Amino acid sequence: MKRIYLGLILKIILIFVGAWVAYGLIEDNGLLWIFITSLAISLLLFLIGDMLILPRYGNVSATVADTVLAVLIAWIVDLLTIHFYITWMSSLVFAVIIFITEHILHRYLHRDDF
Repeated sequence: MKRIYLGLILKIILIFVGAWVAYGLIEDNGLLWIFITSLAISLLLFLIGDMLILPRYGNVSATVADTVLAVLIAWIVDLLTIHFYITWMSSLVFAVIIFITEHILHRYLHRDDF
């Protein structure tokens, strides 16, 4: 159980850093909207990817699903507000960052040794 909480905290931090690089440095979005978007992405990816997909289908499937969902959620936030703007290039950078970090994080969460 301790690993689940640590995994969630790491996921929030890593997705925030990835969103800041992709949507803050490249697109110059505000830090508040980056935080709101990354928090929504983190919570949804944790519930869907880490709790449902990872135990049933494994690391690769969960990583791909998390990457697609993360970019899709950022795109939905872009559609719903005028304060958050993304492009294909920033979404591609974000997808690569999410894919790498999620793959490593899933390997940590899926370890058997406690």
